[in-house]
Amino acid sequence: MLNPDDYSLIDEDVQKCPFDFYKAMRSECPVYEMPETGFYIVSKYDDCMAALRDPMVFSSKMGFRVIENSEEVDRILEEGGYGDQVDTLVTNDPPSHTRYRQYVNRAFTVQRVSGMEPYIQKIISDTFADIGDKNHMEVVTEFAIPIPMKIIADQLGVSRDDMGKFKEWSDGAVEPLGGLITPERHIEVTKLMVEFQHYFVDRIKERQDAKEGVYDDMLNDLVQARVEGEEPLDYRELLSILLQLLVAGNETTTNTIASGVLLLCRNPALLNEIYEDDSKAEKFAEEVLRLESPVQGLFRMTTQDTELGGVKIPEGSMLNLRYASANRDEKIFPDSENMDLSRKGIRRHLAFGSGIHSCIGSQLARKELEYTFSFLAKQLSHIELDPQDQPVEYHPSLILRGIKKLDVSFVRRKADK
Repeated sequence: MLNPDDYSLIDEDVQKCPFDFYKAMRSECPVYEMPETGFYIVSKYDDCMAALRDPMVFSSKMGFRVIENSEEVDRILEEGGYGDQVDTLVTNDPPSHTRYRQYVNRAFTVQRVSGMEPYIQKIISDTFADIGDKNHMEVVTEFAIPIPMKIIADQLGVSRDDMGKFKEWSDGAVEPLGGLITPERHIEVTKLMVEFQHYFVDRIKERQDAKEGVYDDMLNDLVQARVEGEEPLDYRELLSILLQLLVAGNETTTNTIASGVLLLCRNPALLNEIYEDDSKAEKFAEEVLRLESPVQGLFRMTTQDTELGGVKIPEGSMLNLRYASANRDEKIFPDSENMDLSRKGIRRHLAFGSGIHSCIGSQLARKELEYTFSFLAKQLSHIELDPQDQPVEYHPSLILRGIKKLDVSFVRRKADK
């Protein structure tokens, strides 16, 4: 019998492959108080959904107080930049959250995303072309990082020449959320955040000073957005939203692309299956999101005494809603540990969260993933790890699941379909 007490999320081996731990929790203790951390892990789908549907009891704003700033971190932010991040989207609750969501909805319009198909496909094709005539690549740096980074840079209306900075800022922004950062690294990351703030304040000022029609990008939409009865977004609010868009626009998509390529290597018949039926690229993307869940879970804090999954939880308790475990809940997803492209309710997973905090960029991310896997199936007849016995290492994090490096070799198709 699996025992949750035999595992710990802090353990590197568990972070690399946490699925036995998740199964043990779902079987023996679905709302599990992990001894080393003092927070509860919610492992079943229905319990996660119950919390997501009740943001006033399970607070997102308080749930992100996992790591408090040191005095030095606060000093750097105040003296060098524009202060600590304002609670806007991910780290906020209604009614304040509702206001910011209204503004961002004006930038992430359905019309904008639906018209991006040729543009996204060209970026994927150009990125693969940069590999040249080689029949091998390191997936993360040569393919999985550049695709979403180019897209988010373009959508925010900034130069692709600065993508190296964007990636550094994005990585730095998520490190504290992983719960494993040292005080010294936290200071280094804070200095990166100050760089990010100054860079984007300059871009914001450009849009504020420009004549109408000069810029057509999401940053301009946010700067110019107006909601009746509300003040326009100020610098600190804009910076908070931009940082979240920067992270959400590349980090999780990069991790999902790399995870998908790994699954293609382990299930080589899938390439031809997608090649023969292009509609399966979208279904494959959904199953990668479900099985690998680039965001493994997010924190909430209870604002009152409550009960979840039959467990009494005191006010002020920290919970981690473990989306990755919920996405393998046997009650919701039959044969949950395996990929099934014919699965009913294939989009029911929680990889993008749910409710008021569902990922605002999910539509764009889905398009990027679908077109990427469709492109690979059209280009390659076979792909495998190279060397095949290489260890697959993951970035240490309590929150994200991302492969550090993935070397593959492949056979190109003689002609595109």
